[in-house]
Amino acid sequence: MPELPEAETVRRQLEQQLVGRKIIQSWARLPRITFPNIETFARETQNQTIIAAKRRGKQIYFPLSNGQNLLIHLGMTGQVRVIPGEAVLLPDSFHKHIHAALALDNSTQLIFTDPRTFGKIGVSVELPFLQTMGPEPLDEDFDAHALAQKLAGRATKIKNALLDQKLVAGLGNIYADEVLWLARVHPETHANNISTRKMREIVGHMKPVLERAIAARGATLQDGGYQDVFGQYGEYHPHAYGNTGKPCERCGAPIQRGVLGAGKSGRSFHFCPKCQKRKEAK
Repeated sequence: MPELPEAETVRRQLEQQLVGRKIIQSWARLPRITFPNIETFARETQNQTIIAAKRRGKQIYFPLSNGQNLLIHLGMTGQVRVIPGEAVLLPDSFHKHIHAALALDNSTQLIFTDPRTFGKIGVSVELPFLQTMGPEPLDEDFDAHALAQKLAGRATKIKNALLDQKLVAGLGNIYADEVLWLARVHPETHANNISTRKMREIVGHMKPVLERAIAARGATLQDGGYQDVFGQYGEYHPHAYGNTGKPCERCGAPIQRGVLGAGKSGRSFHFCPKCQKRKEAK
């Protein structure tokens, strides 16, 4: 489930491969992951030059020469590759999990695959997520104190608060668990029961964790779902997420897994029961 570090890794790699290239041909075949629709996607991307590679939170987007933006959201299992190819796309030869492809003017092809089809690829002039997302820990003007105050005022559990993209952009299950493990805070603790000092510590871990993960090209979990543009696995190893039953690297107690919420909407969390004891106001 790619998050900010994985999206930034892919963005940086695609920036080197795509910027300045002209899209000669566009193709897609799964309407529910291609927006606004396949026909518009093909028409608005074809014969356009990719002028930049950008990202906000987990969203990757590429401004085009006609004012549109090519958008890619990796979802849980989405992957992109830039491979040598023919000047003309040959969809009949594509594997069933390839859902979109672009032929570029340097005889390479951008291929989007997604076995579980939770990802998205599309084209749009408007980028509403730029207005709705909260501050990003990697922003130059990131105000850690202001974010700590906002989080401290929430009555929700801290893990849910960290996943709210309107409060802070880019954190998902992996790195929310990571900063909470580092701060020794139980994921189910209500945000408004966390001290100001501890909340600042949580926020203070965000940027360093994300930077370390980016330097390691992201994290690949046991399912092997995430790979970068070159087909390589990320080398960041989370301390908590995905480590159920393994010893805590700090104290040796087995990492445990829990779920916030019920049913399909429930979000998993991982924690050390010894280092991250749940403490609530009485």
